[in-house]
Order: sequence, then structure tokens, then C-alpha cells
Amino acid sequence: MGGIGFIGSHLCRALLEKGHEVFAIDIRDITHAPRLRKLPHEGALHYIHHNIVHPFGIRCDELYNLAAPSMVRYNKALPVETLRVAMSGSINALDTARTEHARVVLASSGSVYEHIDRSPAPCTTHRTLIESKLAAEALHRAYRQEFGVDTRIARIFNCYGSEGDLMDQRVVTKMVVAALQNRDVVIEGDGDQLRSFCWVEDIVEGLIALMQASPTNHTRTINLGSDQPITILNLAQRIIELAGSRSRIIHVAARREGVRSRIADLSATRRELGWSPTTELDEGLKRTINYVEKELAERAGAFCSWIEVNH
Repeated sequence: MGGIGFIGSHLCRALLEKGHEVFAIDIRDITHAPRLRKLPHEGALHYIHHNIVHPFGIRCDELYNLAAPSMVRYNKALPVETLRVAMSGSINALDTARTEHARVVLASSGSVYEHIDRSPAPCTTHRTLIESKLAAEALHRAYRQEFGVDTRIARIFNCYGSEGDLMDQRVVTKMVVAALQNRDVVIEGDGDQLRSFCWVEDIVEGLIALMQASPTNHTRTINLGSDQPITILNLAQRIIELAGSRSRIIHVAARREGVRSRIADLSATRRELGWSPTTELDEGLKRTINYVEKELAERAGAFCSWIEVNH
């Protein structure tokens, strides 16, 4: 589920390359996934247009649940849809896994470690996302305890990479696009927030390793991400330098719910899966910049061709 998304499309491609038959379930069209849309229509990849808030059935051995409401990136007023995807979507996926005796890996978020405001005030988008992931995790543990479904949880920290949507609101993509267009790179607050960033293909290999790990008598829960910290300010400076950009760094007010540090603790992941990311940040940023630069050039060329045709 979520097979057309950024991580999901990379995961589908990796599983295909390992010889698996893959069913990509998503409400979005496959043309939105650069990693998949160029593949031949015949073969081991099967695209299924479906919203997982509605029940479904599929013959499978393994289920990766990466579904998330993509429009939250653009429209921050979708708390009900966010919770429906996490809860109804998880129940439908878990019911399928229970019927098929399949393993399930849930893509959760490293944000679940953060303290959130429990006041009765309206939920912020960030709080809603955290609550939805916590609810989904609870459902996976409940199905493990009550029905014996083999569930596993991956808490994913900041992920970045190539072959994604240029409108993506992930911080690396936003900064790279701005830098390549020589626009201002905007930072919330003073930029001393600590984050870590993990290359998407490393995250995918971690998800596959989690799925292939030996079963346990509980819901195995691990972190996937990088444990190498960098400030947001240093990240922006590095992207501008690598892109050869003339962009300026502009500071705006910090978000009320912003956290000072979000770094993955990989000690349990290394111990249980033997997994660590292998792509250095500079190398990953160079690959991302090259991809975005090519995409922007192709779009500009397509626009110019349209103008020429109509004049």
C-alpha cells in the first residue's frame, strides 16, 4: 500500500529487481511515480488503483503498509482523512494479512518519540500525523497479540533522494529546488535544529531487512534513518554550495510545534537487523541535485516547445 509514493515506488522497484511479483496499491496514478512509470506494463508489477480506507483482498505473502494521505503536503486541513488512512487502512491491511497468513511491515514515523500537546485545542497537522501513526502502531500490536498476525514496525526518520515529486514538501527537496532556481532558501527559526537525513534506497533496504528478519513473539519495532546529525542551517549551506547556487538563506518564524532535535537511534536496528545506512549525505545530495536539475530542465524545455508550437 502506498506503492506510488516516494518510498513506496523505490521499494516496489527494489522488490522487482530481487525477483518478486509486486502489487502496488495506491489511490494515485502510476504516472506519478518516476521509478515505476517507465517500466513495461506487462511483467511482475501490477498496479491496483484503490483507497485502502475501503476493504480489499489480495493473495500475498508480505504486505508493506506505506499508505499516507499525500495531500497533507499541500492542504493542512485533512485531520479526518489522515486518521482514516492510518486506522481504517491499517485494519483493512491487517485483515488481509490475517486471511492470507502474511507478514506486515508498517511504515511509522520517528516523530512518534516527540512530546505532543494533549490539550483539547484543535490538533495541528503535526500532532494529527503523530496521533495517526501511534494509532496505527497500536493496531498492529493488537493484531499480533489477539490474532497472531506477524507484524513489524519501522519508524522512519527524515528520508530524501532522487526520482520524487518536485512539489514534495520534504525539506531537502524544497531546498534543492529553490537553490537550483536561485530563489531564497527559507529556514524556520535560527536553523540550529538538529536533524539526520537518510538516502531513500538505504531506507528501502532497511524495510526489506525488517520484513525478512526472523519472526519474534512480539511486534518488532525498529528505527530506520541516519544517526549523523546536521543543523538545518548547515544543510541549506551545503545544498547551496553543491548546487553552485546564488540563493540567499532567509529566516522566518519557527513553528510552534517544531522540535529541536530528531536523530535516529540505530542501536537496536544494528543489533537486530545488521542494518546501517551506507550513503554519505554529500553523495546523496549530489544525486538529488542532479535529478532535480534534469527534471527542471526537461520541464522548461517542454514549456518552451509548447510556446513555439502556439506561436
